[in-house]
This record gives sequence, structure tokens and C-alpha cells, in this order.
Amino acid sequence: MKSTSLSDHISAQLREDILRGRYRSGERLPSERDLAQRFEVHRGAVREALKKLEQLGLADIQAGGARVNPVEEASLDVVKHLLELDDPPDHRVVEQILEAFGGMMSLSLRLCVERANTSQRERALELLEKLAENKISESTEFELFQELGDLVTQASGNPVLMLVHKGLGTRFLGKLQQQEDLLSSGHSDRVPIVEDLKRAMENRDGPATTEAGYRLGASIRKSAAKVLTSRSDADLKESGTAS
Repeated sequence: MKSTSLSDHISAQLREDILRGRYRSGERLPSERDLAQRFEVHRGAVREALKKLEQLGLADIQAGGARVNPVEEASLDVVKHLLELDDPPDHRVVEQILEAFGGMMSLSLRLCVERANTSQRERALELLEKLAENKISESTEFELFQELGDLVTQASGNPVLMLVHKGLGTRFLGKLQQQEDLLSSGHSDRVPIVEDLKRAMENRDGPATTEAGYRLGASIRKSAAKVLTSRSDADLKESGTAS
């Protein structure tokens, strides 16, 4: 096995140990020597692996060894690894991502009301009109929300919001399997919220748009949590039957 793949393997294992709480914030990781013995590799591979953890922000390498950093101080890339810890992903992690995504979308909607050009505003209202229909498929609803999110973020005129939107939506939520299934419940509850959002945008009412956007995000989080919990329960039942 090449040194690079060795260091990747070691860093992945240590990363999982940290994210699962086996090494806590402030604790020292085992020494290079101890890790080399554990993984049966030379210390150079261990050193490279620790550097990868430091680049993620999960560890701080000092003269006396590597110390674990708080997860919340790590880089945004750690979110991807949190999602990959379990299959299906921990619904709490997904809810937290959706909560951040929803907050960002509420701001984007508010800025869209203030800054969108005529074509962007008209298209946003068209999408909301379609989302307010009582009978649409899960895949259609998902695609409409995707387009709406891309549109209002672009219309916000804020490059940082665009980058965060792309990062959360593509790099993280995009890794979830059967994403459209996350909307398989709660559509009837979302319809009146979408109607309120459409009305607020028509009236160019920024505060009402923000409030409706927040409520919509909360509804989507609730639906996603229900689906992911159901998947997890089904997997547990299946594994219990198999054993």
C-alpha cells in the first residue's frame, strides 16, 4: 500500500474516532510511535495522517503531540464526514444541515425581494405557484425547491450566500440517497406556507417573506426527520431479522 493511501486510511480512522467521541475535545491523540504500532506502519505515514486532520481543523499539532479540537471549530468539510458516519445518515445531522440551509434561504428570499430583477421575480412567483398545487409528485416538488433555491440565491446578489448554498446543497445534501423522498410527507402542510410566501413576495414584504421562508424550512426539516427516522428503524428491524 502506498504511503498516501496509508495516510488516508489512518486519517479516516482517526477522524471517525474523533467524530464518534472516542477522542474528546482537548485530549491528546496517541503519539506517532503508538499510532505507528497500532496501524503497523512507519511514522511518516502517521505524520501525514495527522497533518490531514489538522487541515480539517480536527486536530492541532504541537511540539508535544496532536490535540483534538472542538468539532464546531473544524472546517465545513467535516460536515460531509459527519453524514458518512452512518447509513442512513444520523437524522440529527441532516436536520442541523437543513436548519442552516433554511436560515440561509430565509435571508436569500429577503434579499431576493429587495434585489431581484423582473425576470427573476416572475420566475420565483411561477415556481411558488407550482409548489402550491395540491397534487404534485415528490420528485417534482424536490426539483421545484431546488430551482427556487438556486434562483433566489442568485437573485440575492451575495457571492458568499451563493458559495454556501452550493456547498451545503451540492457537496453535502447532494450526498444523501433518494433526496426527493425527504419530502414524502407534509406536502399538504407546506401548501399554505408556500401561499403565504408567494403573497409576501408579490407584496414585496421583506419581513413576511423571511418569516414564511423560515416556516417552510422548518416544515421541510420535520418531513426529512420523519423519513430518515423511518429508514433507520427499518434498517434496524432488517438487521435484527437477519441476525
